[in-house]
Amino acid sequence: MKSDLESIQLPSQESITSDKRIALIDIGSNSIRLVIYRAGGRLPHPQFNEREVCRLGEGVMANGKMAQDRIDHAMEALSRFALIVRHSRVERLEVFATEAVRRASNSPDFLVSAESLLGVPVRILKGSEEATLSAKGVLSGFVEVDGVVGDIGGGSLEMLSIVPGQKLSEASNISLQLGHLLDLSEEYIHRELKKLDWLAAREGSTFYAVGGVWRALATAHASFHKNRVDIVHGLCLSRDQILALMEKIDEVDGVVKGIPPARYASMRQGNRVMRSVLRVMKPEKVIFSSYGLREGILYDQLDGHIAKVDPLLAGAAEYGGMASRFDHLGPALIASLEPLLEDLPPELDRLVRASCYLADLCWLEHPDYRGILALDKMLGLSVVGISHNERVWMAAVLFIRYTGKFPKRRLFKGMLTRKERKLARFIGLTLRMMMTVSGGIPEIIQDIRMMFKKKSIEIAFPAETIGEQSKLCERRVQSMQDYSARKIKILPPEKD
Repeated sequence: MKSDLESIQLPSQESITSDKRIALIDIGSNSIRLVIYRAGGRLPHPQFNEREVCRLGEGVMANGKMAQDRIDHAMEALSRFALIVRHSRVERLEVFATEAVRRASNSPDFLVSAESLLGVPVRILKGSEEATLSAKGVLSGFVEVDGVVGDIGGGSLEMLSIVPGQKLSEASNISLQLGHLLDLSEEYIHRELKKLDWLAAREGSTFYAVGGVWRALATAHASFHKNRVDIVHGLCLSRDQILALMEKIDEVDGVVKGIPPARYASMRQGNRVMRSVLRVMKPEKVIFSSYGLREGILYDQLDGHIAKVDPLLAGAAEYGGMASRFDHLGPALIASLEPLLEDLPPELDRLVRASCYLADLCWLEHPDYRGILALDKMLGLSVVGISHNERVWMAAVLFIRYTGKFPKRRLFKGMLTRKERKLARFIGLTLRMMMTVSGGIPEIIQDIRMMFKKKSIEIAFPAETIGEQSKLCERRVQSMQDYSARKIKILPPEKD
């Protein structure tokens, strides 16, 4: 089957332009959250993101009604959020509610009050809709998704299988009353999940964990490790790593650095659900996603051709466009390096292309700090469609592009193999050479030609860029040679 990475779509200006301001209010069983996005392009950018823990779901399972004190708390939060939305000049406000509101017998009265405050209707999502939109959120944030998406909220757990080709398996779409606010035994949870034949059939595949209580697992993991990337999205842990982590958290009742205090009480129940998933599905790995229901709603509204664009390339192109001195730098570098890209597997091809877009990320900074700032910016850059290892590799490339040296932090040797480090050096030094010779000017870059032969790499520079007394080009090329198995040759300038 053809890999999705083998048909990489480069971002168009339309796909990276995010000029619409859209507000989403998510009325969940545990919390109510307002996020105002700069949306419309391939990546949604949160401009405001705040939640209020109202716990509307408490009591719904016991007596079927939302408690009045919880409703009062929710109305206070919605009143404040309505004020923020009114003054934020949003193009559109969408409000939706999940498990607590769809199950409570007093939902009609609650909805009348909420809609009066907000001025728009509240959409009550069915469990199947929630599962589908959460899965689409994962599709929005990753490439080549193949596994099971599980989104845990306060009142319910939504699950859906995604098969190769980025297709949702609607036969697996399910919503279970297994939320982290419920006091359920692990054996009960296990029995409920064992009923799902399709889940057991996906044994060994990847489990994509969505939801705040599971994101807290990811942040807790970071607190136990010095060499890490402090981003939830894309964190990948083995089954054994997850089990060991949950055991540590349970021992201290969730009171772990990195877990918000509001999550302490929910961690034990969230861990029971995760352990049951691991027992039934036996995933090879768990990948944490910060994209879920809200991002799925925005992804569902994108034009089809924009939705298909690689999210990493769209993000890198957008940030690169904002940071670079000259327009079209990324495409110019990519065009000149095309022979090199053809020699790389698809998963590395896209990382090099993304690095090209970011090659001028720190031009405005002090020269002595550009390398370390480029490294730190890449480690924390708000892009998706990238694993932690890939993020570290790109950070190394950008550091080398500015300094000519491999970063000394233990993180880089710990997460990258020797082969990956060698390639990072070669790509970083190649970008360094291209940017030095051209001054970062796309019109000059496009006249630098690299030709890859079976045993050699030939580089042709425009005659005007090489003075007879200058040895700069030779030094830059020689640094590349140290990390290339091919002999690198500089072709003599063509005479007019």
